[in-house]
Amino acid sequence: MAVLFLPSSSQCLFLALMLFLTNISAQTQQLSRTNFTCPVDSPPSCETYVTYIAQSPNFLSLTNISNLFDISSLSISKASNIDEDSKLIPNQVLLVPVTCGCTENRSFANISYSIKTDDYYKLISATLFQNLTNYLEMEDANPSLNPNLLPLDAKVVAPLFCRCPSKNQLNKGIKYLITYVWKANDNVTIVSSKFGASQGDMLTQNNFTDAANLPILIPVTNLPKLDQPSSSVSSSKKLPVIIGISLGSAFFIVVLTLSLVYVYCLKMKRLNRSTSLAETA
Repeated sequence: MAVLFLPSSSQCLFLALMLFLTNISAQTQQLSRTNFTCPVDSPPSCETYVTYIAQSPNFLSLTNISNLFDISSLSISKASNIDEDSKLIPNQVLLVPVTCGCTENRSFANISYSIKTDDYYKLISATLFQNLTNYLEMEDANPSLNPNLLPLDAKVVAPLFCRCPSKNQLNKGIKYLITYVWKANDNVTIVSSKFGASQGDMLTQNNFTDAANLPILIPVTNLPKLDQPSSSVSSSKKLPVIIGISLGSAFFIVVLTLSLVYVYCLKMKRLNRSTSLAETA
């Protein structure tokens, strides 16, 4: 009721402020649907995995992706069931190993990132790290930096959402909680099948209401062996090379054979000529 006694300009300012605070509150709720708090009975840290989607133009290379996460490309290739020198294709799913730990009762895998030209937290979180973190968490993780004026080459922390299995989950045989960013066309059946996870465990672990582009947790008893398209793509790309080598080899054999026949015929002709001259003499 007190708002009614404010002058019109002050009333508008007050309403704008209230809407802003409400929007911030709604954003915070939207960005944390799955529970990433540290379970009381979980270990203080654990080795786990986050998913990453190969994207054009800069992240179709294992080297670039490994540099982003500051780990070896071999560790990603082993976890992702691909060769280290494989050529990635757009939308190919990769598993990236990370170390997950508790920060103020929240579970994160803290990745160090060096600021590039024109970088800002929303770009880093949504584009580079594909919503495995968000700009609000990045601001909290880097309190000494002005988020609107990030200095070039500054080292910032990108806190990726993750979680260690609780003691109860470990007793059930769940070894990893893989962080996966939910897509608009995903469903529990497809995703659980892809990662070899229990649908019941996924539903228990996550809140899928408006979960698109938000991280969720996939409980698995073993590291999934992803069905990767790279092998078939690699074979199809190698086929022209194999055909070329085969044709080249066949051509070389034909030329060599003709050359040998020519040399043989030439020798026989000379031999016959020598014999004829000897007979004439």
